[in-house]
This record gives sequence, C-alpha cells and structure tokens, in this order.
Amino acid sequence: MIAAFLFQVALATPAEEIAYTTTEDGYELGFSHYDNPGKPPVVLVHGISCNHRFYDLEPEQSLALSLWDAGFDVWNLDLRGHGLSLKGKKGRQRPSSVDVYGEQDLPAAFAYVQQRTGAEKLHYVGHSMGGMVLAIYLATHPEPPLASAVVLASPLDLRDPDPLIGAVLHNTWVGTILPSLPTPFGAKLVGRLGTKSPLQIDQLLYNPELMERGVQQRSMRQIVAPVWRGESRQFGLAKDGDFRSADGTDIYRERLSEIKVPMLFIAGRADRIVHPDRVLAYYEAVGSADKEWIVASRANGFAGDYGHLDYALATAAKTEIFPRVIEWLQNHP
Repeated sequence: MIAAFLFQVALATPAEEIAYTTTEDGYELGFSHYDNPGKPPVVLVHGISCNHRFYDLEPEQSLALSLWDAGFDVWNLDLRGHGLSLKGKKGRQRPSSVDVYGEQDLPAAFAYVQQRTGAEKLHYVGHSMGGMVLAIYLATHPEPPLASAVVLASPLDLRDPDPLIGAVLHNTWVGTILPSLPTPFGAKLVGRLGTKSPLQIDQLLYNPELMERGVQQRSMRQIVAPVWRGESRQFGLAKDGDFRSADGTDIYRERLSEIKVPMLFIAGRADRIVHPDRVLAYYEAVGSADKEWIVASRANGFAGDYGHLDYALATAAKTEIFPRVIEWLQNHP
C-alpha cells in the first residue's frame, strides 16, 4: 500500500531542472524549473533572507508544484546571492543593493524564460522583497512582458511598522558592519525553539496556529539565506517610511501610476513584518484598472490571520492562497 502511494506521488511530481542564465553585469542566476512544454510560463521570486525553496519546501507544501499541476511552466528563481545563484558565476560576490535585483536580475530572468519557452508574455509571483523587486523593475521598464502578477506581503510604504520592525529599520546600520547577517543560523535556532524563542520571534515570522510544527522547523533550515550588507543599507533608507532607490533619489511607489499590468495583492492580518496597510500602499500606487486586494484573515473567511511566511507555508495555504493565485493567472492569459 505504502509503495503504491509513493509510486503515485513520484508519477505526479515532475522532474526538476536546474537552469542558469547570465545577467548583463555577469552574474549567473539559478532557476528551479518544472517543465510544462507549451504552457504559460510563471516566474516565482522569493523575499529577503530566503531562497526559491520558500515556494517549494516539499511536494505536499509547494506553490511551484501546484502551479505546474494547474498547467503552468514554472521558473522558480534565486536572486543573486541566494540559493542556487550562490553557485553560479560571481555567485559569492555580494549584492550591492536591492536595486540590482530589479534592474539586472529580473530583465535577465524574463529574457531567458522568453527565449526558452518562446512565450511573448509571462506571469510573476513575488513574496515580500520579491514583490518590491518587481516594483523596481516596473519603475524602470515601462513596457514589461507580463501578462499578470501576484504580490504577496510586499510593502512600498513602511510608515507605522510593528514596534520591533520599526526598531530594525532604525538600526539597519548593524547589518552594514558585516558582509552579511548570519540569519540562517538564527533561523535554525528559531525553528528549534519555536514558541520558546526569544521575544517570540517565531510569531514575527508566521502564525504558529496555521503552520505545522514540522513545516516550521524544515522551513527555518531550508529556505533562509543571509541578509546582505547592500540590502540592509537600502532598507535603512526606508526608516522615514518610503522604500527608495539605493541612492535615495527615487520613491518607487511614486513611479507606478502608469503601470497597466493586472495585479493581485494579498496581505495577512497577522503579518507583523508587513502590515496590510504597507501592502495597500503598493496596491493604490499601481495604475492598473485590473487589480485586486485581499486580506487573509479569519474575518474574511480564511482559516486564520496569516503571518509573513504563511502565504506559501501555512497548511491552509494549499486550499486558500494557492487557488487564488492560480485563478488570477489563469484569468489573465
């Protein structure tokens, strides 16, 4: 019985291809690719201090595989300095800013996916910093090759944050002392301690009521990447409330009024890292007439109030978040 079940799971799970492309400034970016020939391509981009495994932790908890099963060609990207991209050309060189992800990494990734698939348009899903990177790209590429996009917990206005996050924004200079912050070590400690972690940091990252204990532990071991000095420096500019370019001159939410890409925004009521109001500012800044705003909360019919990592890792995400993402992409071919 068990052997038959495992055989069926193996048949239902596509082979994973590891692919690389090179940016204009010479970095090699890694993808985890689930091939679905002739189907619409979708690029997934992780958040800060994460890698592509956020979307593909295990077969039973995988937005990537759910998208593949729904008929999408799935390209799960690691930005430079993260995951698979650490193994590529110049992979150990530190990202100089968040801007380079939007100005260099996304153009290279989109061009490569278009070349590999022959598709004129593609879809995009970004979590946290992954959605902010999209804003940088949209602000600098007025005619993006995007059929649609989904933004999960991505802020552009950081006013009135959770007190702990506010303290982090005002002390990002700490993250500029070292080449990177050792967040993978800290995450493993949080995963082991759980609700016993100092300051209950686990509740800053996710809603423990929504995520299985085993998933909590595995995610802390497998999805966490360093926070790079260039990221800390640029996020430090946001302590006045606005997410800005690395040189401080551009406020990205002020450059999105002409964007017409259909976009779905999802925020979590219990997200202490990115309060829904911070995501709402992104939603309001985008000029598209075809956009939707969802708050994942018990009051809105969800299993509970979603935290920052719950959009892909909560048990209920498979039935509450994934279908909404899939439906949005399918409705915008």
